[in-house]
Amino acid sequence: MRWHLILVMLLLHSATPLASTIGEAAQPSSRSTDAIFVGLDETVVHRNELVEVQFTLHNRGSQEQTFTINATSIPPDLLVSGLPLTHTLESGYLKNLKFNLSATSTASYATLAIGLEITSSDDGEWSEQANASVLVAPYSRLDFGTQDISSFISDAGTRTSVAVNITNNASFDDDVLFNFYTTSGWNWGWTMNNSDGVNAYETLAPGQLAYVYLWVDVPEIIDGSPLANTGPRFQLKAVSGLDRAVSQWSFDLLLDAYRNASIDAKDEDLVLDPGANGRISVDVRNVGNINNRLNITLQAIDQQGQPVSGVALEDRIARNGWTMALFGGLEEVELGPNETRTIEIGFQAPGDYTGTIDVRVRVFALGAQERVRTIDVGASIEWKRNATVALQTDECRSLLPNATCSASVFIENTGNARDTFSFHLIDAPPSVVATLTETSVSLNPFESIVIEFIEIQALSESLAFQVGDVDVEIHLGGTDTIVGAIGVPTKIAPVISWVFEDIEETIDKNGRLSISMTARNEGNAVDGLLVQLQSSHSTPMSFIPPFIAVYEENIEYPRSYEITNIPIGFNFTIEAWVDLPQDQFSNGTVYVNTTVRSQFAPDEPFVQMSTGSYLGTPWQATEETAGWFNPANIIATIMEIFAAWLWVIISLVISVAIIQRAYSARKERTAERQLFEEMRAPQPNEAPEDWMQKFQEKPKQVQQEAVMAVSAEHFQEAFTNRAGAPTPAPAPVQAEIHGAAAQALDAQDNLRTIAKADDLLLDIETGNVAQQVANQAILPDVVIPSNMTVRHDPKEVLGTTTPQVTSNSVPLPSVPSMMDLDDLDV
Repeated sequence: MRWHLILVMLLLHSATPLASTIGEAAQPSSRSTDAIFVGLDETVVHRNELVEVQFTLHNRGSQEQTFTINATSIPPDLLVSGLPLTHTLESGYLKNLKFNLSATSTASYATLAIGLEITSSDDGEWSEQANASVLVAPYSRLDFGTQDISSFISDAGTRTSVAVNITNNASFDDDVLFNFYTTSGWNWGWTMNNSDGVNAYETLAPGQLAYVYLWVDVPEIIDGSPLANTGPRFQLKAVSGLDRAVSQWSFDLLLDAYRNASIDAKDEDLVLDPGANGRISVDVRNVGNINNRLNITLQAIDQQGQPVSGVALEDRIARNGWTMALFGGLEEVELGPNETRTIEIGFQAPGDYTGTIDVRVRVFALGAQERVRTIDVGASIEWKRNATVALQTDECRSLLPNATCSASVFIENTGNARDTFSFHLIDAPPSVVATLTETSVSLNPFESIVIEFIEIQALSESLAFQVGDVDVEIHLGGTDTIVGAIGVPTKIAPVISWVFEDIEETIDKNGRLSISMTARNEGNAVDGLLVQLQSSHSTPMSFIPPFIAVYEENIEYPRSYEITNIPIGFNFTIEAWVDLPQDQFSNGTVYVNTTVRSQFAPDEPFVQMSTGSYLGTPWQATEETAGWFNPANIIATIMEIFAAWLWVIISLVISVAIIQRAYSARKERTAERQLFEEMRAPQPNEAPEDWMQKFQEKPKQVQQEAVMAVSAEHFQEAFTNRAGAPTPAPAPVQAEIHGAAAQALDAQDNLRTIAKADDLLLDIETGNVAQQVANQAILPDVVIPSNMTVRHDPKEVLGTTTPQVTSNSVPLPSVPSMMDLDDLDV
């Protein structure tokens, strides 16, 4: 059932898009039709005049359409030709169309309307209407007093007024609209009664003459523009109110000649070295509107900028040791409007270390001396003091104790005058002593020198690898100004000195050569050693490395090891052994080299050669042996093994004894509890004849099982085959161990006896046990149960006698109940 439901849902989802598509296909597609007239302005027509009416058709529909334009209403005074118009236009496109229009000779002067309609051949239900305005007017005639283009000369920076006459030569009154046009951007305005700021208005009767007044502001000449005899054009238009006809008059407003100069830019004032010279560039420009020449001169001024009296305007001035001159300032050079030239003012400084001077540059255009332009330029002397310092040589990076080295420095005077530089020792590391061999040096500008200026000596007690810089500062002479600081790096070189003494070589009875020597570090550095052992024969040999040595792991006989960080004055022993050959046929000598290399001087090894002579097998003394079975050797081996495993055996024996005593104590407590329960159980009532009947019972005879008889020899052989050969008896236990174990066992027996006595006393007090049992438990001579172990150790072994309980009045320690004792309570 579930699968059917799922199938139905899938079919419904699949059929939904299909049904939507069918519904959409059944609906007809819509088409939008829209078109408008664009530019259908007012048309002016005179009587008996044929004019064209132009307009634009815009298809704003969504598809291409074929439109028809036709007139729906035409006034009787107008005649229309060229309609209807039919045109096919694509969607969004525009089309310029026209038709002809004329007025009859008797048409009245008025504004008429022609009705127009747009229809579509593709959409018969759509149409668009519009009206075309037509003005039937008489002819107008407005005439300005001049028909040509006029020209006027004006000075820059003035307001120029312009007036022109106009006459209405038509037969009707005319309301005239005046417009003024220019592309110059100059400011202008009307000087008339009727104006709105942009247009002016005037009504003219037939034959009337009137004037049009306006003004124009002529701007200043800027950057030589406008040029002389040039200027913008202006247009004055008169629009007739009768038939919208336009009358126009144009004039040019020209600029008169204008002369002027400007100083546009100059370089920064000079900063000169003592006795040096330099130039400052100044840009001058002809900012008049005609070609012209410039007059350029120099004027001496004081520090306050006031002209110095008695010094004429010249192109060369000498004052206070300074010399100023003009370069490139010839007056014969003609400049065009807005043309620039560059002149230079040179300064020659005196040999002093300080000083300043200023001079004024004067420029004006010929013919315009009243428009003089000035600018002040100056120069000053600056004594620049500086130097470049660099460490040139470095010989102190490996300095032995008591050794001496020196360092040189490169110095270049990068100032602008001769200068003196002094050396100052700032700091030195404690391992050296530094002394300046030079204290100062004088150099000309840009002169350099390499000078040895310091000597450094290492102290005799300096340790190796001590580093530090000897700091030296270079100052400007007579000042604290630092022009350079250098650090001469120093480093104490290591002195490798090892002393090997107490060299011993011994050969034991087994033919082993033992080598021993003492090494002591007498250098000035914490050093390390690499020790190697080499032999002329292939024989077992090895070092006995110190505990601080590093050698390869899992090597039974190390033949090399390394020791690092050995302090100064530290002694340690180098030990090694070599087994001399015992299987050589001939006599010989083994040569053993013990090579010791310093960590810092591995190329300078110390080699100790040791020798050991050996005998060949024919010369070796044979030892008489009693065969492979030697009881003395076996006993010695057993004793060594026993000594090695002694404490393990003792711990095992003590553990077994503790476990045995705990197990025995548990069995005792179980038996005592059973006895206690039997004693507390009620006794059965016996009749007199019951105890007589026990004498009539006969003991049952136990039937013995039949066994097979085996001889002693066969039994021993079978037992040996199964169990193996008998092992020798272990060595007897020492007397001290035996005595300690006996004391421990006796102490446990005493504690257990005391605990039992306490339990019996407790039972007596509670009345749960018969009186005769209680009396027996507290007798002076305590009866030891049969299941307890009783030891009878001799006095000479234990050294003490077993204590005996002599009285029942001895205070007993408090012991917990037997039910609370653990099996391992020992």
